[in-house]
Amino acid sequence: MAKGAFDGVKIIEFGHFLLVPTATAILADWGADVIKIENFRAGGDPTRFPQAIEGQPPPADIKPSMWFHYFNRNKRSVALNVMTERGREILYKLAEKADVFATNFDPRAIERAKADYDTLSKINPRIVYCQCSGYGTVGPDRHKPGFDYAAWWARSGMMDRISGPGEALRPQRPGLGDNLASPGIAGAIAAALYCREKTGVAQKVDINLYHMAVWGLQFDIGTALHQGVNLRQTDRKAVTNALWNCYQAKDGKWIMLVMPQTDRYWPSFCKAVGKAEWEKDPRFDSHMKRMEQNTTLIAALDEIIASKTAAEWEAIAQEFDLVLGRIQTPVEVANDPQAWENDFFTELEYAPGVRFKAINSPIKFSQTPAIIKSLAPELGQHTEEVLLELGYTWDDMAGLKEEGTIL
Repeated sequence: MAKGAFDGVKIIEFGHFLLVPTATAILADWGADVIKIENFRAGGDPTRFPQAIEGQPPPADIKPSMWFHYFNRNKRSVALNVMTERGREILYKLAEKADVFATNFDPRAIERAKADYDTLSKINPRIVYCQCSGYGTVGPDRHKPGFDYAAWWARSGMMDRISGPGEALRPQRPGLGDNLASPGIAGAIAAALYCREKTGVAQKVDINLYHMAVWGLQFDIGTALHQGVNLRQTDRKAVTNALWNCYQAKDGKWIMLVMPQTDRYWPSFCKAVGKAEWEKDPRFDSHMKRMEQNTTLIAALDEIIASKTAAEWEAIAQEFDLVLGRIQTPVEVANDPQAWENDFFTELEYAPGVRFKAINSPIKFSQTPAIIKSLAPELGQHTEEVLLELGYTWDDMAGLKEEGTIL
């Protein structure tokens, strides 16, 4: 079997919840040896505890929690109290042999644990140190708790712009900001390691959710920076481009037209919707005129799209080379043959008769494929194994357990 792209890379994860754990799960899929440091005195990573989301509990036959397996597969768990002198001694020995240290704990917690960049880089000058936060490591809000609901969704302007005009603000979906930021974190770590191998220079990588969301909202934030105004919130009944809008089909399903360059598509679009006469209609014969007649076109297309099913419109779009996307529910995505045939998902055996369906990381390598080799570890499952690798004896570990340093 081919080795992963990160085979031989050792990563120390000092993280919790999603932001860093999701990123290191990607790196573990790529072959890295990810050692997850968990505070056993608090029960470990909080995502170990099963929680209902929008009233839906995770499967009871998968322990400790289905969610924990998604974000912590392929890792080794070390249950360690880093607030003790001997706990920090173990952490430092791990850092000596590590390529990467990644954390998303509050800077104050990192300082209390004496696991800051200045400390670890003196222990191992070749270490790449990745610090992720809600709002950044400087400024008045550097210590604010930064779940993605607050830092990524609400603070960035995204929540405000995604909501419709005059409508109640829309909440985020669970983990959306953390999960979408994680490939960027994995890529940043990969770039820092590449720089180290090419130049010998190791460094700190600083990433925050607020900035990642602002990066994603560049059309809106760029307009605000240069023109001091907000782009209008999207109102599907009044969008300026009727060919860049969503419509409900005959079967109740919705479709999304995505044709920003309407001059390119207009002749074939008119034929596709059975309105060939629109092509030369003086009301609609240029992009600017179609923008001026947007509400007329939207109202007409509402009726036309409602005359056929979503599947029929998909077939018509393919025939006429139009850009159309079906709007799916998560259950439809989970059963979508396009997703399965492109290896979005995989199945592993959790226990005899119990299958676990996982979502593969979204980057493919042709020669060093990403692989989910194992589900998430039990709390402290690999503590003894890792400490033996560091040179500790069984007698040493008995003493460490007795004093409460390890589980």
